[in-house]
Amino acid sequence: MKLASILPDLVADMEGALLQLGRGDLVAQLKEAGLARWTYDDFADTTYLTLVEGDYAERFSLYDELGVNVDMDEHGRVCGIEILEGRRLAERLNDSAR
Repeated sequence: MKLASILPDLVADMEGALLQLGRGDLVAQLKEAGLARWTYDDFADTTYLTLVEGDYAERFSLYDELGVNVDMDEHGRVCGIEILEGRRLAERLNDSAR
């Protein structure tokens, strides 16, 4: 399922922040990205959305804007998103899985 369908508010917020920071190249990727899986770390209160399996090579921070880090692979493709203070998002994902 597409990330934009599952979490439209998050994608819209990220699009706006990315455009303001001159990273419009990532916006189209977010609109088309699928959600492969997600995890929640209770200790760190972070939710991690895996879009593409594999390791990331670069991290782009939207921490000041949204409390989000965007991970990209060696080819510049968005492969994951880390949401800080992610408990609420994890609860939404749990509810949507039911």
